[in-house]
Amino acid sequence: MTDSAEEFLTIGVFARASGLTPSALRFYDDCGLLVPASIDARSGYRYYTRAQAKRANIIRQLREIGMPLDKVASALDGDGAAAVEMVDRHVDELAARARAAAEAAVSIRRLFDEKYCTATVSAADFASAVEQVASAAGTSEEFPVLRGVLVEVDGGTVTLTATDRYRLSTRSLVAQSSPGASWSRIAAVGSLGSLPASRNCALTATDAMMLESEGVQHTVDLVDGDFPDWRTIVDGLAPTATRVVVQRDFVPLDSGTLRIDAGPDGLTVEGVVVPARVTGSEMTVFFDAAVLQAAVASAVGPDLMLDIAAPDQPMLVRSAVDGALTTLVMPVLG
Repeated sequence: MTDSAEEFLTIGVFARASGLTPSALRFYDDCGLLVPASIDARSGYRYYTRAQAKRANIIRQLREIGMPLDKVASALDGDGAAAVEMVDRHVDELAARARAAAEAAVSIRRLFDEKYCTATVSAADFASAVEQVASAAGTSEEFPVLRGVLVEVDGGTVTLTATDRYRLSTRSLVAQSSPGASWSRIAAVGSLGSLPASRNCALTATDAMMLESEGVQHTVDLVDGDFPDWRTIVDGLAPTATRVVVQRDFVPLDSGTLRIDAGPDGLTVEGVVVPARVTGSEMTVFFDAAVLQAAVASAVGPDLMLDIAAPDQPMLVRSAVDGALTTLVMPVLG
């Protein structure tokens, strides 16, 4: 070689200057990312210039953040703006994978030491269920237990239920569940909606109840007491005598008592004919307008199915869009 030491560096010297190992330099030479400035034809020794140190440093740092070789090559070959965009996009992908791994780790950690099972559901579905069911919770100080939402975790199902004695709403969500005992807690309504409504939500229990989504953990405020046996109520419903399929805006906004007449001739609400499909026997039933309006508002989609058993029995309100939501409304005396 005729060049000076300032112009050409041996692979060992260049390795120390760039922070790369000699084996890494040989690898990057073989794949074309960092080709030596000169290779001795007789010895095969590789020599680099100090001007190549910047490229070597970029390669090292891109590899340290896990950028694949093909993307490293594209970043090096493109202009500065394109390279910066590639780095930003790669970092965003890393952050997304890290969030997903953190969420998965919540369930994995609990597999090793857990008394109660942990249920993981879609955070968006959980937020929707809370909004639908919580509207049926009570507000009376006389029955504080009814001011909460019953959250039940059992195997692969999470069920939310609320009632104020005049309405009852319950919705079940499909969940992924870890091993452990089933559990239930009565959650204060206002403490169930403080998590990001995206990706997944993990529900766990000790003496308390925890929600976790996107790395954000929240302790739910609990309500003491014995929640009514809502399953007995639902299982004990009388057979449907009259079924009405109607658009959800059939309830007028006026307060007071509503008279609903349904039968072969159709449906009338306070004497006003409402377009509907009615099957079954003739039926007249009365409801508190505000209670019925609130029950209808929690349903999803434009169409509802009303199952009426008798004038003194709860009416079942079902949504054509969300079959997992069940709402009962108590009639009143006319």
